Amino acid sequence: MRNLLYILVLLISFSSFGQNNKDALRLCSVLQSNSFSSNSAAEDALERILGTIGASKRFVLQSCSNTNNAVATSYRGIRYILYDPDFMNTLNYGNNWGNLFILAHEVGHHINGHSLDLVLYAADAVESVSLAQSRQQELEADEFAGFVLARLGGPISDANEVISKISNNSDDSYSTHPSRSKRLNAVSRGYNKSKTKSNNTKSKKEIANEYFYKGLEKNENDDKNGAISDYTISISLNPNSISAYTNRGAIYRDLGDY
Repeated sequence: MRNLLYILVLLISFSSFGQNNKDALRLCSVLQSNSFSSNSAAEDALERILGTIGASKRFVLQSCSNTNNAVATSYRGIRYILYDPDFMNTLNYGNNWGNLFILAHEVGHHINGHSLDLVLYAADAVESVSLAQSRQQELEADEFAGFVLARLGGPISDANEVISKISNNSDDSYSTHPSRSKRLNAVSRGYNKSKTKSNNTKSKKEIANEYFYKGLEKNENDDKNGAISDYTISISLNPNSISAYTNRGAIYRDLGDY
């Protein structure tokens, strides 16, 4: 698996921080060679999902045909969501809660810090997660998606239908994904949490992520000092943010401040 990801990274050219959209296209081209187009339904759906926790949109969205639904990944510290435009377009027709739940699940991986950076992973800078950790991450993403669904007024039955289609109750000891009953319980926990949790509560990690992306934008606009300040705040809120340390260090290097 690590060798495959290393090949994946080699296929993606190492561009500057201002090339996020090109990076997203390259990530998709590794998965599927297809044409790409913008999708307002994806933007709207993501805004709805993040609005349930009062978070800003700090993801790069990219359509990626023939990928069935959506996938969350990270590259050089930037969080991406690649999505199938046909899948996303269904969100425009009524309330397709099942597909919205799937998208929320992928967002949940990012919100919970699950997505490994492909560059760091291929360079052995981070370790792959164990099967047990992978199953736990899936449950956390399911719980987040259940919470979002309840906040948006969707029925839990639609989420349960999705889980029932993609899982079973066989032994999950050697699987990356948990059994059906565990996933249904996770969705239920998240759904019920929405009744008591404040709509605008943000964790330190979420705020740290927002400052990270503010720093990224300022650096792209050549506001080096402003970027350093935002990265520093991000690090103070989340001292384990490898990307914030790396990006801040790169700016100091560019400024000749060693």
